[in-house]
Amino acid sequence: MDANRLPNAIVAGAPKCGTSSLYFWLAAHPEVCASPVKETFFFADEVNRFNESANVLNHSLEDYAQYFAKCGKAPIRLEATAPYIYYQQALAHIPALPSEPKVIFILREPSARLYSQYRFERFRTKRIGEDWATYSAREDLRLHGNYHHYLKDWLAALGPERIHVCTFEALVKDTRGTVEAMARFLGVDPAFYANYDFVQHNETVAIKSKGMHRLGLKLQRYVPHGVQEALLPLYLKLNAGKMPQKDPGDAAITAALKADYAPSVAALQAAFPDLDLRPWA
Repeated sequence: MDANRLPNAIVAGAPKCGTSSLYFWLAAHPEVCASPVKETFFFADEVNRFNESANVLNHSLEDYAQYFAKCGKAPIRLEATAPYIYYQQALAHIPALPSEPKVIFILREPSARLYSQYRFERFRTKRIGEDWATYSAREDLRLHGNYHHYLKDWLAALGPERIHVCTFEALVKDTRGTVEAMARFLGVDPAFYANYDFVQHNETVAIKSKGMHRLGLKLQRYVPHGVQEALLPLYLKLNAGKMPQKDPGDAAITAALKADYAPSVAALQAAFPDLDLRPWA
């Protein structure tokens, strides 16, 4: 398989940490060619509605390469599938790709990340109906906030030269500086972002019509990134509403969950000593 037909940059997680915005910001760089759909889910552990036509379980790298067929000789070929951090298939296959992709992870204080995911699934996708206490007690979901559990294996598989870890909090506080650091990691000119307008994507809002939202996701891959940027405000005006107020009782549950994560945060800090986790304290 020709390495130049495959991605050499992948944003691999984590969900609800700003990966959608980052995908569009990196895709806007003239030296970057991004897959037409943000999350290909090609290396997912299961077949889902996003990867039925191309997945590692039933298809070859030739099918994966079609996402980058229009990239030509672009220095960077990019995709971003946020749950890759958790997938065993992704861990097994991505480090071994002939294109030797560099992999970016964005992490958010784990209790805040899980609470954001809860509100996203309850009020935007409407996949769940339980309260925060019930949702946050699920061990499978709590494990997703133990980033060290996953990243120690990614670090071993990729080596330090091919992995870049930053925090959502840094991305929010210093968006330009954080993205410029990623550009340097990828080997593209960071000066492009000196006057760039960083528009936020995938903000958790309440969706009015689930059908319209799913249709938008299906059509997304056919719409150029620049057009998506222009249409986003109109779409949100048509199909987004205000999120319900947070339950006052949720804060105590989140604080207890944050305390539970303290040992895993300490392990993460030890593995990545240059990562500034002070905002998580």
